[in-house]
Amino acid sequence: MKKHASMADSPYIVELSEENFMEIVVEGSVNQPVLVDFWADWCGPCKSLMPILEKLATEYAGAFVLAKLDTEKYQGVAQQLGIRSLPTVKLFNNQQLVDEFSGALPEAEVRAFFEKNGITAAQSTDAEEAPPVNSVVNEAMALYEQGNVDAAKTHLQAAQAEDPTNPEILLALGQVCVSSGDLETAASCLSALPEDQQNSMAANRLSGTLELAKEADTSKTVQTLQQELAAQPDSSEIRYQLAISTALSGDVQTGMDGLLELVQKDPQFNDGAPRKKLLALFNVLGDDPLTGQYRRKLATLLN
Repeated sequence: MKKHASMADSPYIVELSEENFMEIVVEGSVNQPVLVDFWADWCGPCKSLMPILEKLATEYAGAFVLAKLDTEKYQGVAQQLGIRSLPTVKLFNNQQLVDEFSGALPEAEVRAFFEKNGITAAQSTDAEEAPPVNSVVNEAMALYEQGNVDAAKTHLQAAQAEDPTNPEILLALGQVCVSSGDLETAASCLSALPEDQQNSMAANRLSGTLELAKEADTSKTVQTLQQELAAQPDSSEIRYQLAISTALSGDVQTGMDGLLELVQKDPQFNDGAPRKKLLALFNVLGDDPLTGQYRRKLATLLN
């Protein structure tokens, strides 16, 4: 987790501005939920809610980040997000707005709000023996990003053995398994998710990635497939494999362009697979503006 200095001098409490809003709230919510408190100095209820949120941010020790936005100082951001009353609190997870509330709720109701959204406090018993889940996941994902996939996987499998239905661990393990080609374990991670998490944005993203990976030819790199397509420009199979591999390598838009081209040129290829894979990619992207844009392009082609 990136730590930012804040007024409360806590790694879990951050002051927002126009400059850092995207980084902390949108990009940061990929790593853990971010709770944004919209407040103003003149607002009495804000002053009774903020200490509760700060106390819980410290108590929950990284299960979420509390990000505070002074709406007087940054009126543009507040207007963009449609803030009409203060305090307003919005919860972001995996780059999505997932829930919100307005007004100064008592502590018990704020805790209930967290619980409803799957945010749990770090257990105080055996705290020294068992690190909080998010620190285990962050450590594993840091190994994964350094290219040490096997170590990340071992780390997460050990954590899952301790806590078999923890959604954060299951989703991280699923992601690592997809990238290493262990699709069976990734699929079992998805099916082991608690029912209330089965259709979360993160679960849909993993499900969409898994669906793509099932048909990816992992023996060939994107570069190899590009060379093959240059030699056989009429091959729907090579174009299809190239689109999937490109999307899985992280360039989702180019992958979608390839699939759209196939829907246009060879709509019946592989029993309509290009259209199905586009729908899987929409799951991967979630509420990204590209999803709407490409849904419209696909609808135009199909109609």
